[in-house]
Amino acid sequence: MSYKIRTTCFMLLAVAAVAMAEDNPWVGTWKLDPSKSNFTGPTFKLEDAGGGKVRYTFGNDSYWFSTDGKEHPGLYGRMITVKQVDPNTRERTVRYKGKVLETVTSKVSDDGKTLTEDVKGTRPDGSTFSETDVYERVGDGSGFLGTWKTTKVQESSPGEIRFAANGSDGLMFDVPAYKAKCALMFDGKDHAATGPTVPKGLTLAATKKGDRSFDLVEKIQGKETYKGTYTVSDDGKTLTNTGSEAGTPEETTAVYVKQ
Repeated sequence: MSYKIRTTCFMLLAVAAVAMAEDNPWVGTWKLDPSKSNFTGPTFKLEDAGGGKVRYTFGNDSYWFSTDGKEHPGLYGRMITVKQVDPNTRERTVRYKGKVLETVTSKVSDDGKTLTEDVKGTRPDGSTFSETDVYERVGDGSGFLGTWKTTKVQESSPGEIRFAANGSDGLMFDVPAYKAKCALMFDGKDHAATGPTVPKGLTLAATKKGDRSFDLVEKIQGKETYKGTYTVSDDGKTLTNTGSEAGTPEETTAVYVKQ
């Protein structure tokens, strides 16, 4: 997950839905419950791109970097710096508009079967976070090169989202830690999201499936990056998002608990 630049999407951060001014099942504050969520399954690939370059591919997204310690363009305006510490260890820094979003220490196990990434970062509101992601090798490869499958995602401080009614047919949502917002109408049309680390051109569009369920499509500059379904439980206590990144068959599930 950490190789996929986090704030390129609202998968772990945001939900949008149809709303009524009164008796709105989505309005309120929701906090991610990692114990009920499942982010395992998705895979990414690292390939030798020649000339000292490494190509990273996740779903429909791809970019190259080198381990020379110099800054190179990543995804959606991010800049990536990767340093080779030793044959089994790399350090990666991700910046956006000159500000460090996160630093990552990546280690391949001695037997070459496991990749562990320890992530530390600072959110736009000034709060800090840490995360440990574990991947297992799928198929052939050596060192860092090959296909890696997510087997564990452990976060230090689960995300929180807040919702308010936006007229009779929409929601205003706010992700305080990331200062990310979107005024979304339940009309199936793209609506712009804003925030200091939100990629340029990120939009969300929702389509109702039922009184407590809807589909959400995320795009960046018109390119679909995520599609999911969001459902509020009958008792109104949990919000479940099941979906996948564009170009990946594996689905993940995020479960939020109403505060």
